[in-house]
Amino acid sequence: MRKTAPAMVLIGLLAGYLLAQEKPAAQEKLATQEKADKLIGVLRAPAELVEYDPETFAVKQTIKVPSEAVEAPQSVAVNHQWQVLYQPDLELPLAETDVSTPQKIWLWNGKAAVELDSGVKYETAATGSNQAVTESAPRAFLSADGAHLYWFANSARRLQREGMDLSTATEWSGWRTDMSGGNREELGTIKLPECPCSAGACDETCPYGMAWAPEDGVATYFEMSQTVAGKAGTEYRASTLFREEGGKWTAVPITPPLRRVLDAAANGSVIVEAIPDTGCCGLSNQSDDSTIVHKGEAAITVFDERATYRNPDYDVSFFTSNAKLSADGAEIAMTIVSTGEASKAIQLTEDGQANPEESKQIRAALAELPAVEVKTVEEPSRRVAFVPHATLVGWLSQKEILIVQDHRLVVHNVTTGASRKSGIEVEDAPHVFLR
Repeated sequence: MRKTAPAMVLIGLLAGYLLAQEKPAAQEKLATQEKADKLIGVLRAPAELVEYDPETFAVKQTIKVPSEAVEAPQSVAVNHQWQVLYQPDLELPLAETDVSTPQKIWLWNGKAAVELDSGVKYETAATGSNQAVTESAPRAFLSADGAHLYWFANSARRLQREGMDLSTATEWSGWRTDMSGGNREELGTIKLPECPCSAGACDETCPYGMAWAPEDGVATYFEMSQTVAGKAGTEYRASTLFREEGGKWTAVPITPPLRRVLDAAANGSVIVEAIPDTGCCGLSNQSDDSTIVHKGEAAITVFDERATYRNPDYDVSFFTSNAKLSADGAEIAMTIVSTGEASKAIQLTEDGQANPEESKQIRAALAELPAVEVKTVEEPSRRVAFVPHATLVGWLSQKEILIVQDHRLVVHNVTTGASRKSGIEVEDAPHVFLR
């Protein structure tokens, strides 16, 4: 029987109502699945990494780690395969203590704990009236698929006379191995210009390569920047994006060079960069700290210190200590910190003028820090959420972030503003891994 027009309207309204009821349920189901795919690990004293269920926060498993790893969480890597790597930070030039004892890498390969040779080398030989020092300090990174280790190393040859550096020739290289350190595959090599060490210390005037990789491990890209740790602050010489396509790694120069990479996505075509203050010599606020999302030709500013805090007269700097893109790349969450404290005196900058209103605004801002801010990745960027007294861990789902407040893990919904406290106490955000 043919339906009348009113009947058709009624059916349409009913279908719309049912669809409206199903949409939130579908979104909730998707969010639950996103969280189920996540991994939360917490480093705990004296020597363990505990995995928690991201939905219920129940303990799933615990592995023993070196006690040094708990004391230095920045030297610990964890991927989604629940593999864990701990390697002490070593930089060139190597110190005597770096080479007096064998340097080992501790690795939980997903089944057992093993130790690998780090490959640190230090050799000396007479060259006429000079001494030649040849040294190398590889650093290992986990892979996202759990099948490989990636290695990046500066290898330098320094000429010395009476303990003073004369010159250095440095080569940066990257390679890939299996999880035992065998079956080496070369990824790329960059020879850095030979450098005279006029100050008597090569690390103050000569560049070294510094690699960055996604926190879940290397998949199809990583980045390397040539930096000089000078007395007046770090100088950024050049940046290169290494990308795998069709089983072949290619090196693509990035211009201008990146400063501090905080996050990346889309095979390296989206990069989050923090531009630090140029302050030196005891001063911390000589320029504008900012955080930029590079998307193709676009450079979207998502944090601008001077525009937000209007603090040019006082020697207190505001900046982002970390930042994470949402899964769809539409939003970015950041932790905002400062060099100042609300309870302490604030000094004027070198050319600053006393400004009571500016000082009042700065102190009010300091009272909220550290804080987590979520903004849209668009031009102009707009604020989505702001959580005072919090530090970001990462995105738990498309609309939820995991933060640390009062040494406790908290889930915060950036859309509704609702927060859900867990019973998990942590030392700080760097001791938490969300993968």
